[in-house]
Amino acid sequence: MVFKSSKRRFFGFVCILCNVVVVWYIEYHASKKPLLTKDSSFYHGSRKQRNTIVNISREYQDNESGMIGNMNKIIQIMNDKYTKIFHKSTADKVLGTKNVDIQNDYYPFVDFMFVLSDMSPEVNKTQKYLMMVLVNSGAKGDEFRKRREAIRQTWGNRSNCEQRKALGDERLKDLKWLLVFVVGKAGSGTNDDELNMAEARQHNDMLIGNITDNYINNVNKFYMGQVWASTFDIKYTMKTDDDVYVRIPRVLEYLVNAKFPRPFYGGMTYPSIRVNREISGKWTVSWRYYNETHFPRFNPGAFFILSSDLLNKLFNYVCIRKPFHTDDAYVGVAMRDYKVNITRIDSFRVGPRMPKFIRTVKDCEMLRYNAFGDSVDPKSARELHRRLQSHLCSKDTFIKC
Repeated sequence: MVFKSSKRRFFGFVCILCNVVVVWYIEYHASKKPLLTKDSSFYHGSRKQRNTIVNISREYQDNESGMIGNMNKIIQIMNDKYTKIFHKSTADKVLGTKNVDIQNDYYPFVDFMFVLSDMSPEVNKTQKYLMMVLVNSGAKGDEFRKRREAIRQTWGNRSNCEQRKALGDERLKDLKWLLVFVVGKAGSGTNDDELNMAEARQHNDMLIGNITDNYINNVNKFYMGQVWASTFDIKYTMKTDDDVYVRIPRVLEYLVNAKFPRPFYGGMTYPSIRVNREISGKWTVSWRYYNETHFPRFNPGAFFILSSDLLNKLFNYVCIRKPFHTDDAYVGVAMRDYKVNITRIDSFRVGPRMPKFIRTVKDCEMLRYNAFGDSVDPKSARELHRRLQSHLCSKDTFIKC
């Protein structure tokens, strides 16, 4: 009996020792090898490296002399970190669709990098802004220039009636905002790049970077805009597209009423949707980028708001998960992984056949919404603007809803 008792104690001691060794081994090697997350994507590098690549806003704003040079240095550091982690991905690029392995390839391939704009608005860097409105816009063709002009004449115009009324509101009158169009390059074969640069010089409201203008590179444009915005003293960014209509004073009022929430990720939230794996699909994302069957809830790219305390998290997230082209879903995954709650803004409306909705919607329902998207063409934007102005600013028109 004594022998059996001693034997049991001995084997119990051995088991405990083995557990201790296993735990030590895992902890010791965790800082040297990729860590597997719950969704089987990899966190690369040590815990310290995973926490931050660079605090871009702090490093930029701490160096007030030689800002452009310093910004170039920061961008280079960020790209070096990203390249070190995903250095093999370029070799894995699949051309065309014939040989795509939807399980193991990065498809569609995004040649991601942080880009510093070639041209940016000349604005006072010391000015504090509550919100930076970043409008992703195309580079190829007159259609996009017409969209930008329509925005300048309607919801982006500071002299419109709704903007003027906000100046008389004690809660809103001191809240500053800035609208900037984020544009890539059309490339050879057209004079679009020259025309866009001339437009940027004329209006001083465009951020133009060396990014090939196509749908796959939307995520690169998104990051270019956010990086530029992060160099200002801001509280929020609002990412939008050039085929939407936003009532900016009402969005500012929403943030005031919500008591300036932070951290904040808000928009017209989509439910969890199944990831498209069909080769050649516009929104297809391969398993290698994201190997869950469904995206978490996310805010569609037509318009969503991020508090500025989330920007550095997004910059660092590219070293956790390689960016894929559907930037709105990518941001949603990042926010889920960072455990940031998503907020649904009921006054944001995204839906099909928006031009028809604008023509036919009843006045009271129209006034409920602060953002309309997408597929709002210039004609529809002007029509919506006319209707809103007539009801909000005319002394002869009063609607009781």
